[in-house]
Amino acid sequence: MKTRCSFMERKHLLYMLTTDDYASPFDINMAYDVGFDAVIPYAHVTPQIGGLLVQDIIFSRGISGTKFSSIFIGGSDLNLAEDILKAAEKNMFPPFQVSIMIDPKGAYSTASALVAKVEKALEVRDMGRLAGKRVVILGGTGPVGRITAGLCAKNGCQTTIVETDPSRSPEFAQTVARTIEERYGVSVIGAYGWTSEEKIDLLKEAHLIFSTAKAGIQVLSKELLERLPAGKIVADVNAVPPMGIEGLAPNQDLSEVVPGILGIGALVIGDLKYKVEMDMLDKIRTAEKMMIVDYQFAYEAAKKRLSVGRP
Repeated sequence: MKTRCSFMERKHLLYMLTTDDYASPFDINMAYDVGFDAVIPYAHVTPQIGGLLVQDIIFSRGISGTKFSSIFIGGSDLNLAEDILKAAEKNMFPPFQVSIMIDPKGAYSTASALVAKVEKALEVRDMGRLAGKRVVILGGTGPVGRITAGLCAKNGCQTTIVETDPSRSPEFAQTVARTIEERYGVSVIGAYGWTSEEKIDLLKEAHLIFSTAKAGIQVLSKELLERLPAGKIVADVNAVPPMGIEGLAPNQDLSEVVPGILGIGALVIGDLKYKVEMDMLDKIRTAEKMMIVDYQFAYEAAKKRLSVGRP
């Protein structure tokens, strides 16, 4: 007669729920590399479907088996992914609870790496703290831009997200800004900047300038950079040519892009993002008790890796 597998034979399973047509191979590869025995993807997940899946996940392995099951929530739709998380939490109760990680389209890990890297740069260059800095995020209405804005605003920055796509209405960024404020309890400004003069007006008083637009889209030219006052830090998360910020090489790490303006390139930020996502995945795999691994965990993990705030 077959009996339930012993404790030592339990396999670590990751259920990958995505809002998209397919789960990200990037995330699947990382999950296996961090030590999961199997990754089971589900596409086109909605909050309702997510809640039903969670019920099957938590009840199927018994109380002692819940620690061997984990959930990853991803996809391009940031708001929908966060709503799936809420539905998942609502459908769990002690002792039937599993750990959940959420990183839609890599937004949490990327934004956390970006903000932490710039925060460390301010320390290294003796340029003060994030609090009080004026931050402008070009292409800031997408998933990475939204989380970056939330983190900066929570750190006391005057934060502006800029829509640089001419096909969108000037009001779109303001609508996104209101969504960020409602979801994360912060204050964010929404602006439109397509022409060179519009961008100059937005950027000239900024201390920190971030590019979080889609891959392969340039949002800031070198000619515009050269027109800006010195003393700024610029950072880009786009590693696909053309880069988001012209003249900023992907492997540039706090060196001058133009005289007086320092830059941090996409590969430098991406290396930290990779490590942060590994930390997130490892946490839900090894957690003894149920925990939610979100952008706040990702940000703290990024700061820890860079020793931000430590002598």
